[in-house]
Amino acid sequence: MRTPLLPTLAALLLFGRLLPSAARAETVVHDNDRIVFCGDSITGQGGNGGPTGWVGLVKEGLAIAHPAGRQTVAALGGSGATVGAWLNFDKKSREKPVFLDVKNLDVKATLDGGAEIVIIMLGMNDVLAPSLKDTPAAFDAWAAQYRVLAETLKARAHPRLLGFATITPCTEGLDAPKNRVEGELNARLIPLAKQENALLLPTHEAMAELLAAGRCYRPDFHITADFVHPNRAGHLAIAVGMLRGLGEKEAAARLLDKYSGFFRPPAADLPTLSYTLTAQPAPPDEAIRQFTIHYHWTPSASSAAEPVVTAAAPDGWKVAPPRLTGTAGDFQASGPLDRLVNKVTLSASWGGLEKQAEIDIPAGWRIAVGGSKGLGWDRTNSAYDPTQDRLPLDEELSKDEAFAKPAAFPLGDTPPWRHYTASIDFTGGAAPGSVDMAAVTFFQFHDLAYGARWIYSDKDRTVDLTLGTRAFAGTFSESVWLNADALYAGRLFKEPGRKFTVETRLHRGWNRLLFKSTFVQWQWEFTIDLAGKPGDDLADLRYAAKPPETSPPAKN
Repeated sequence: MRTPLLPTLAALLLFGRLLPSAARAETVVHDNDRIVFCGDSITGQGGNGGPTGWVGLVKEGLAIAHPAGRQTVAALGGSGATVGAWLNFDKKSREKPVFLDVKNLDVKATLDGGAEIVIIMLGMNDVLAPSLKDTPAAFDAWAAQYRVLAETLKARAHPRLLGFATITPCTEGLDAPKNRVEGELNARLIPLAKQENALLLPTHEAMAELLAAGRCYRPDFHITADFVHPNRAGHLAIAVGMLRGLGEKEAAARLLDKYSGFFRPPAADLPTLSYTLTAQPAPPDEAIRQFTIHYHWTPSASSAAEPVVTAAAPDGWKVAPPRLTGTAGDFQASGPLDRLVNKVTLSASWGGLEKQAEIDIPAGWRIAVGGSKGLGWDRTNSAYDPTQDRLPLDEELSKDEAFAKPAAFPLGDTPPWRHYTASIDFTGGAAPGSVDMAAVTFFQFHDLAYGARWIYSDKDRTVDLTLGTRAFAGTFSESVWLNADALYAGRLFKEPGRKFTVETRLHRGWNRLLFKSTFVQWQWEFTIDLAGKPGDDLADLRYAAKPPETSPPAKN
């Protein structure tokens, strides 16, 4: 579910305490400096983003701080680039021109021309691809390679200053596995910056804090366009992190004020009632799920009255306390996720007026992830043959009793089953059919996932099952069964429009929807949705994330 976020705009100042050496530095930029950014597609997008791309915003901030200055900036960003890839860019560009994402900007000419400041922002693709394992040894090896790149660029471009920008969030679930690994890598940049006498620029922290600020106004506020690359608010945050790391605190503050519309609604839209939703951990067989709902109220200038806030939940749910007064507070909500979408309604009353916000909590999945042998994939991983991807576990999981024990995965893993619900912080958002493995694990090459949910129908009915993915890049296989029927086996990215639809049947009583997926590279998200035929909205269906009893679900 959603990551707990800092509730006020004071969050924007937090990284002054997290990274004091960067945030409190005096300006280090001179009037005629040439600044070169070396990075991946995020740097490329910053360079190609015009005045509101983060590179353009850095230029604007420098012009504010140095009105008589003539600083120039160059963004050398390459899509998919890792730290290792950048060492190859450097090597190739010593012999011939190399062009990355920003058109007509040559790596060779740019680096050979020198720079007063060189800033590296890399690591996203090392985590996303991933090109490293989730181990301390791998993190240390990454930092060692980063140091080689830093020294290589320093020796080539002869900068007066070197800077390391922290890796921006991978998904907006800030406590998710990918961001936990980023935290390990960013932590290793701190001693490395000291060793190299380099600046540390808190771009990850600035994005996290702007996310917190925006969520105070809108529950669906985002800092990314696709849970990796920044949207316009994310570009602003990166620029703020860069400027503060360069000691340009006043310029960063003025940018935040000028572009506050990127994260703060206009006065005419106030008051706002926003919230964040956090799932409390519980065993997968626990039928009653618990959630913390943190609400945040921003009053209008004409009415500073504190609201009375209540939360109404579906039948069978409980909410405590019954009401709260004030601009912020926490409700505890608990109940079964037995509908496809379970709705909780927040209501704020003040001065005879009322404002509401609906919270959609999707039905859950039962999921387990472990290592595999990558059956079905050829040696180059460019093709997948489902006829070669047959495992004893497939047959075992066709029996509901197999879910009562840890599954035996091909490489000997016996991971426990866990409960999963889709979240606005991950690819696919809170769509009830979406599964993003980035919310579950730091997945690696040839990881294998199984998942299931059970669906109760009052009658036999014909439905359409549609598979899809909202990932912008991903190599993974997908197999889906409904009861004993195999409905799909293949690669969604190879399907027209990255979608596949097949007609199937729900039987009267409980039905098991089962998936299997093997990961190769990049994102790992897919959706599995059911749609009724004309006149059948499927509203009567009930859901469970564990093998159900034979009796029908209780009516409520």
